[in-house]
Amino acid sequence: MGGMCDTALHAETKDEMMGAGMAHLEVAHPEMAESVKNMPKEDPMMVAWVEKFNADWETTPEDT
Repeated sequence: MGGMCDTALHAETKDEMMGAGMAHLEVAHPEMAESVKNMPKEDPMMVAWVEKFNADWETTPEDT
């Protein structure tokens, strides 16, 4: 998901992946989770991350 570690996450939908990513952050990187939760959705950094996440989701092949 473009974060600070290389933990593999799997999900069927973008929303599930976002949820899995946040759950991982809350357990493994609580300071980062708090920062993400407090960041306004309009923040340029958040907007850029969401745009990249969406593009990556669309172009990443499914596990076979």
